[in-house]
Amino acid sequence: MALRTLTIDLARGHARQFLPATVERDYLGGRGAIAWLLWHHLPPATAPLAPENVLVFAAGSLAGTSAFASGGFVVGTRSPLTGAIAYSWAQGHWGAQLRRAGYDVLVIRGQATNWVYLAIEDNQVQLHSATHLLGADTVATAAMLQARHGHEATVVALGPAGEAEVAYASIVAEGRYPAEPAGTGVVMGAKRLKAIVVRGGPPLTAHDPQRMQAALDVIRRRVESSHVAAGLSEVGSSHLLTRAVEAGAFTEHNGQRGYVGEHMLTLRASLTAHPRESRGCQDCPMPCYFDLFQNPEVRRPVPELECVAGFGAWCGITDLDCLTLLADRCLRLGLDPVATSAAVSFLMECQEQGLTQQQSLVWGDGEAVLTAVENLGRKHEKRDLLSLGVGEMQGVFWGSETFAPQVKGQAMPALDVRASYLLALATATAPIGGDYRYAMTYEPFHLAPPPWIPEQSGMPHDAYGKVARLIWHERFAAILDAAGICRRLGLMGYQLSPGELLALIAGATGVVLTGADMSRLGERILTVERLFARRYADNGGLDTLPSRWLREPLEDGPAADQLPPLASMLAAYYQRHGWSPAGDPTPERLDELGIKRPTSSA
Repeated sequence: MALRTLTIDLARGHARQFLPATVERDYLGGRGAIAWLLWHHLPPATAPLAPENVLVFAAGSLAGTSAFASGGFVVGTRSPLTGAIAYSWAQGHWGAQLRRAGYDVLVIRGQATNWVYLAIEDNQVQLHSATHLLGADTVATAAMLQARHGHEATVVALGPAGEAEVAYASIVAEGRYPAEPAGTGVVMGAKRLKAIVVRGGPPLTAHDPQRMQAALDVIRRRVESSHVAAGLSEVGSSHLLTRAVEAGAFTEHNGQRGYVGEHMLTLRASLTAHPRESRGCQDCPMPCYFDLFQNPEVRRPVPELECVAGFGAWCGITDLDCLTLLADRCLRLGLDPVATSAAVSFLMECQEQGLTQQQSLVWGDGEAVLTAVENLGRKHEKRDLLSLGVGEMQGVFWGSETFAPQVKGQAMPALDVRASYLLALATATAPIGGDYRYAMTYEPFHLAPPPWIPEQSGMPHDAYGKVARLIWHERFAAILDAAGICRRLGLMGYQLSPGELLALIAGATGVVLTGADMSRLGERILTVERLFARRYADNGGLDTLPSRWLREPLEDGPAADQLPPLASMLAAYYQRHGWSPAGDPTPERLDELGIKRPTSSA
């Protein structure tokens, strides 16, 4: 079966088509289909913010079926931050509705004359004026569009930050689920597309419902007996907070100090002291998104692990109410909390070092940070410095590149890579830029990772073992994204084994894959992404880390005196991928994986 594609040209109209059947065979769907489309059909000279750049939404092959944790989507484009591929992932139900509406892939190109939103419902595709939505936050936008198109409609939308052209603006699904990391939201804003409403039909029929249900039952039983799943079902990714602090991954003041305050060790307990309500995906046995109730009238999202590390440790904010308010502001304005907190902490250090006369931000000043974040939701005559993002900001402050938390132009999450060689290698090599979340490498913060992860070692800093495990995570994440199964369930919580994923794919689609097929499919997606990065990324996609995190050991804390042996890990990483010593996929490796060079720039 060929992947069903809807292409919307915001200036000309729309067209329905099918991708070649080989795309589903070789890339499955979801993130795999996006990688194939961008590599084969995006002209090399296309600027990220040009109308000709495409914004591609794709739901995996399980989306829209009865499988739980399969309703999310991936959106990809050429990144304004890095020049390479940008991906953002979101959970929820929008991807399922897209497939139930008749499409696996939605391609947006061109630029609207005025702000519009797209509606796909009842076999109709229409563009509507969005001028009445301008200035509305992501929660309000979703509510207003549901009021017009029906409660069962699902919405992805930009917030005011996307309208204001903030470089790290994010897309938010259903007013609940941020699409992270950053890179795609500003492209959607450049196209003047405020939102996309989708209302699909009934669930799609599985090829073998019994086989699929049997795999789902195994996963559900594992979740019910898992302490990790219970923790994630209590406070989301912040369940891993205590272990991350104990490992030394929380560092203060933009990574300058290794010890963090005692409040960080008690923060997880503080989160559980507040009344909470799940806003997780329907029927998922491991709900992992929550709202806190500060009082009966006010509910805000539980701050995620990277949000706490960024605003809490890097920026020095100790007040839980302020952290939850910042998480809420990022969600409503449409901002990636990782990129936002990285930009704020970087500017704090630039001010501390006297690189700028501005002194509006100091460590721990929650009110000043809130004011700065809220200011990102307003369009200014002259662009706010903070709206540029770390990658561009470091060019403004001479000498700041040594402590700018970015790789290839993409902001680094605040979990300190000096505490984990696995995080260090993932951050340096990520095809999307310096964000380890592309591979969901949270294994260092688990007491007992599952037995299906290969080559585990008793040595905490076994570099060779870290390479093998990163590649496993990379491939598995790529397959999860291509199939449309939640990466939190499969990787953050390790509640889904490769065998169960193969059974789900076979049950849903009839495509029977072996473990070797799965590994090869994941490697094919990763290699295409690598090709794109090496051709188009700024600085040729150099795999490195900023000097602070590569050459300056911490003087205190659990990770004191540790530095990642990046050069030796890169050599082993390239070799295991079958790439050249310089990190380029070789012609022989491309032939082995069946990857062809682009033949068209259409």
